[in-house]
Amino acid sequence: MTTLATTFRAILSGLQAVIAQIAYNDRPRGQFLVQIWTRLSRTIQRFEKLVTNWRNNTLPKQGKPRPGRPARPKRTPGLPTGRSWILRHVDHYNARAYASQLQAFLTSEECVAFLAEVPRATRILRPLAKSLGLQMHGDPPPPPPKAAPPPKPAKNPWLALPPALGVPVRCPAPHPRPLQFSIAR
Repeated sequence: MTTLATTFRAILSGLQAVIAQIAYNDRPRGQFLVQIWTRLSRTIQRFEKLVTNWRNNTLPKQGKPRPGRPARPKRTPGLPTGRSWILRHVDHYNARAYASQLQAFLTSEECVAFLAEVPRATRILRPLAKSLGLQMHGDPPPPPPKAAPPPKPAKNPWLALPPALGVPVRCPAPHPRPLQFSIAR
């Protein structure tokens, strides 16, 4: 279990490096990308602390929140929510590669065993997985995509299906005036 925190740090540090390079090259979006980078850094710290406490057998007992402290931490203002929002804003092939590595990490036997033993770790990993569009072990599969609507009927009368028997066929209107050719001599 010693590799859990180091593997997690390596994957997210690589993703942070991609985000830092994009923020450097794209100055108008730089502040927003720095917020994403900071969120990932905080996630790394929280996960490492949880793994260290679990390894040292010093996890605090899970119970009611302490008085005077909010039950949930406040969300960083300015960051969107929803499925795979990080990959929509950091559209880079290396970011998708690190997301794929994180998916493999989350489904590894070691991580699944850790999440089963320490369920509070899912509160750290689930928002990250959702923001990268990943599936965690035990999550229901995403809903199937909606079926495409049936095609609209063709507007060209030549492409339309033949009408029922007894109904006259409508042909397109003839050309408004006949074409005239003249031979210059």
